[in-house]
Amino acid sequence: MFNLFEVNGVNQFFELRNEWNKVLETSRDKNVFLTWEYLFSYWKHFGKGKKLRILCLEDKNEIIAIAPLRQSRYGFAGLIGYDVIEPLGYRGLMPEGADYTGLILGEREAEYLKLFLNHLVEHDTWDFIYMYDLPGTSIIPNLLPKLTKVIPKFQLEESVMCPYMSIPSSLDILMNGLSKNFRHNLRRYLKRLEKDYQRVELKRYEDLGSVKKAMHKFFELHQKRWKSKHMLGVFNTQEVRDFYIDVAKLFSDNGWLALYFLTVDDEPIATQYGFEYNRKMYFCLPGFDPDYSQYRIGNLILMKIIEKCIERKIEECDFLKGGEQYKLYWTAKYRRNLKIKFANKRPISNLYQWGIRMGKQMKIDKILEKLIYV
Repeated sequence: MFNLFEVNGVNQFFELRNEWNKVLETSRDKNVFLTWEYLFSYWKHFGKGKKLRILCLEDKNEIIAIAPLRQSRYGFAGLIGYDVIEPLGYRGLMPEGADYTGLILGEREAEYLKLFLNHLVEHDTWDFIYMYDLPGTSIIPNLLPKLTKVIPKFQLEESVMCPYMSIPSSLDILMNGLSKNFRHNLRRYLKRLEKDYQRVELKRYEDLGSVKKAMHKFFELHQKRWKSKHMLGVFNTQEVRDFYIDVAKLFSDNGWLALYFLTVDDEPIATQYGFEYNRKMYFCLPGFDPDYSQYRIGNLILMKIIEKCIERKIEECDFLKGGEQYKLYWTAKYRRNLKIKFANKRPISNLYQWGIRMGKQMKIDKILEKLIYV
């Protein structure tokens, strides 16, 4: 007999630490943003104003599935508010948060998903369920059509593109798979950099001392690039910096932190913050000193890291959300994140849905009006 319970407090959330990742290992949908370490750090720093709603399914006093969710309140027209169940680490329009979300469903996926959704339907203090930023590889869209008789109607849409590349067995195969012009430029810029400086090296964060010290150097290089463009950058607040440091420390303890620096004569000039988890490299955020931009060091550090991935037999490099041009130099492959939306059957929820749709259309109309009269 299954027991389904909710975790609504941070102390209960903390106590799940030892069990969480064991359950994640049994799930087909597993990514680094579903680990306890990532989600607990996110909630610790950005959970204010939201309600924690982690659903845990238990069998014989052992947790077998987890739905990491939160309840948030949104509004439109400055008047009406509505409640949304959404992934715990969902980023939305904020600079911090998960590129991928999901549910940790264990082995009997359809059955566990049905139990989670039935629980939410029975406890309907919400107007919508938004499962946004599900990775394109998620099993959930394949399970939902089997449950249509017992769950609310849903809408499924494709969302932002997420480029990725399969890691070849050698650097030669990698380079030959790139465009001729890009391959030529990589070699030319690396040769020029090595000519102008005595030592050009790729270093991991351990080579710079503590995790905290390496993270501060990462912040410095990331912000330096954006300041040169007269933009704020991700790390313009202490709150965001503290979150990234907490994640880095926890991930370092587990061997998941992949923070690299490209150095010339021991001076870091470029950096790449990422994660190594489940035979996959996640490229999260880059940074570089714009004084060295003539060497295209952003691409050079990626080349060096991918070379390391080949050595370490990493299977895939994931460039995460966004189709920025620099990613497409490396790969033509991409997946798209998915958006699934459930609406409550309550009349008031239907009214909210109509209002949201109308509000979006009004914004579109205003933009079009400006374009017409400019």
